[in-house]
Amino acid sequence: MTTTTTAPPAVYGGMQDKGTPMNKNATMVSDFRTGNAGDFFASDGWTNGKPFDCWWYKRNAVIGGGALELSVDQKWTNDSNPDWNPQYSGGEFRTNNFYHYGYYETSMQAIKNDGVVSSFFTYTGPSDNNPWDEIDIEILGKDTTKVQLNYYTDGVGKHEYMYDLGFDSSEAFHTYGFDWQPDHITWYVDGKAVYTAYQNIPKTPGKIMMNAWPGRTVDDWLKAFNGRTPLKAHYQWVTYNKQ
Repeated sequence: MTTTTTAPPAVYGGMQDKGTPMNKNATMVSDFRTGNAGDFFASDGWTNGKPFDCWWYKRNAVIGGGALELSVDQKWTNDSNPDWNPQYSGGEFRTNNFYHYGYYETSMQAIKNDGVVSSFFTYTGPSDNNPWDEIDIEILGKDTTKVQLNYYTDGVGKHEYMYDLGFDSSEAFHTYGFDWQPDHITWYVDGKAVYTAYQNIPKTPGKIMMNAWPGRTVDDWLKAFNGRTPLKAHYQWVTYNKQ
């Protein structure tokens, strides 16, 4: 799944990097520009169910040429289950380890296309024998000039906040992050604090994750997906700094 390069290229595929520099001294550093997955591995061979209209496959999460590429593409197999039969494939990366309070950040370029989400988040839940706690950064392909910020505490969400970026996140790499503390979460874009939440903050350590996926049954949220493939989101690096 990984390839090796001699030095991190300045940009991926000619795409500009307009974000803040990576913190090389962070507690955890996964620099995909070097061809190394770091603490991450690809989800492979399952579906989350509604509203994710995809199965996760390793071939949809590829490192090479200076970035991690997560793709929305055709469905590669006839995998199905009785409750939900996705029509497409998606790419997802997650860490092996769990992380708690501190600063999380990634350099990302999002997908521009109705019905699709490009994300960066922390998550844990029943599959880890934990409560469902999650902190989200989601860019909706229907309008890549905005980012949706959200979180769940023991399964309780409805904390969505939409922030106007002032740029098109599909045209260049920018940095997106959040500082998670016991009494608040502050989200950042290109090193600038843009929103803080103070109520019912998550407390359970989670895995760091990114994914790209098409939605079904959520047209009022994402708009209808037109079936266009392949679509690709790119990530240069991810850092976590305990603080």
